[in-house]
Amino acid sequence: MNKLSTSSKNSMHTREITGAILVLVLIPCILFGNWYFFSLILFLSIVGIHEILKAPGPNRYNFLIQGTVYVFVLSFIFWGTIKNYLRTGSFYVDGRLYANDIFVSVTGIILYALILFLIAISTTKIQLSDVTYLFTIGIVFALGMQGMLFLRFFPNNSGLIINGTRSFTPFWGGTTTFGHYFSDYYSYYNWNQSLASCVLFAFMLLGTWISDVGAYFFGTFFGKHRMNPRISPHKTWEGFFGGIGVSVVFSLGAAAIMEYCFHMPLVPGLIQFADSDLLKAMGLFGGHAWPMIVLLALMMPIVGNIGGFLFSLVKRQFGLKDFGKLFPGHGGVIDRFDSVMINSIALSIIIFLTANGWSFVA
Repeated sequence: MNKLSTSSKNSMHTREITGAILVLVLIPCILFGNWYFFSLILFLSIVGIHEILKAPGPNRYNFLIQGTVYVFVLSFIFWGTIKNYLRTGSFYVDGRLYANDIFVSVTGIILYALILFLIAISTTKIQLSDVTYLFTIGIVFALGMQGMLFLRFFPNNSGLIINGTRSFTPFWGGTTTFGHYFSDYYSYYNWNQSLASCVLFAFMLLGTWISDVGAYFFGTFFGKHRMNPRISPHKTWEGFFGGIGVSVVFSLGAAAIMEYCFHMPLVPGLIQFADSDLLKAMGLFGGHAWPMIVLLALMMPIVGNIGGFLFSLVKRQFGLKDFGKLFPGHGGVIDRFDSVMINSIALSIIIFLTANGWSFVA
């Protein structure tokens, strides 16, 4: 077992205190959802974009570049909410903020790229590498934040959009439709849907951060073999596999407790342990839902590590230790939510495809 130095002990204590405070702030926003969670994502997005712009140097980009990045990246993040309002004339479904998909406007992406290139053409200070960096990292960051919104607000839907009027007999008897399955499920168990819908996002957050915690402790005490010292010198294979084991046990255990003790699965009928009448009616997986939840639990620590390496690569490119200092011991928004963002994208895509019957035909 490795011995801890004084600086390592102090760093560990700082991380623990900051982590505890962060969790205390996050819990009510996640539980209450709606505008509380929306405001949290808006705050994190603004700070995160600031970190992206400052990474190459505090005075690298002028107000025109900064304004362009803020406008387009924020519009990408909240495009789903904007699109729902334009389509229905309301931000709500039955009094809840909701999300149907994870999507970035193709028109917006093209305009974003064109404006960045026009600015680069008109000034010698902005190089092609700047355009590539701001475009790529902006899209990834936007999809990550939008994925967080999707995971929190998708279970707020009344049900599935695809074949929404199709009816079938659920396990509680009577008749329901694809379009009202979620709301009917929560009504059957007398749960407030705005509260119960937080389980999916909490599952992702738990699986991601428990992996980080497990990797940190296993790496600190047992780490000998570096994974990729060029990009992330402190990550070890011992920490990686230790983090996976801890993450899978905690995330599956928490999901099982919520489903079997409180009748609050991750997504009713879609992502759960019990066989699903909804999946059976959709003709998916023979109605067996458990392989998907196991896949997600196994995937989160692996994909989360990829997210960590991705943003670490950017930091090494610019010679940074951290993107910011908002969270002492953890760094900035991107440092703390890098794995969360990439996991949010991955989980959102899988859940969106499952909700649409894994159909790739528009």
